[in-house]
Amino acid sequence: WVFQVRCLKDKYDLLLIELPSHGRSKVKMSHLDLTTGAVSEKVMELLDELNIEKAIFAGLSLGSLITKDIVLSYPERVEKYILIGPIGKFTLLLKFVIRLAMFLLLFAPLNFVVKLACLIIMPHKSLAYGRNLFMACAQRVERKEFIAWAKVLLSFDKIQDRYMKELKDEPKGLYILGAKDYLFLTLLRKDLKRVRNLAIIKDAGHVCNIDQYKAVNKLMVQFLEADAAV
Repeated sequence: WVFQVRCLKDKYDLLLIELPSHGRSKVKMSHLDLTTGAVSEKVMELLDELNIEKAIFAGLSLGSLITKDIVLSYPERVEKYILIGPIGKFTLLLKFVIRLAMFLLLFAPLNFVVKLACLIIMPHKSLAYGRNLFMACAQRVERKEFIAWAKVLLSFDKIQDRYMKELKDEPKGLYILGAKDYLFLTLLRKDLKRVRNLAIIKDAGHVCNIDQYKAVNKLMVQFLEADAAV
């Protein structure tokens, strides 16, 4: 989020939340109920502690799952929301890949499994910079916590189904995807036809906020400053 922070920090009060088992977070995903709802509850507890009644939420990749859950479970706390590199409903093949990764983690080095997963998600050579940053962050997650998050991913379909049923024409939300985010763009293709605010960024992949950060920043600012849909 470094490029977005630089862009937004002078106009907005920013709260950067590290998900359980990520970065310097003291909360372990393996100690929680393995659902997006458990993480959303922790986010709400933090907002309550800081006396924040309503906020604009933005989630990238895994964070988009939590953002969707918050939008569904706590709509009164959401002013607007932005999903960057969002994840959609998983196919049977992708679920198999996730379970294969969990199996490989029983004996293979974590770095190998993470690198393999990143190459599947972001194979293009032109996206190497963003892929390497994404990989570096993922490799800091402990093996046990990586498996815990994989289980959360496998339980996400119910949230995605509910999200598209209840909020398919939601004016408060903005989708931003990279045109080369071939895996998740394919999973979301049918759903995206029903999304009101959608931007697909040329020459960008899953972490489009890094690959084409200027374009993403411009879209975010336009959406945040607009009263209606962009």
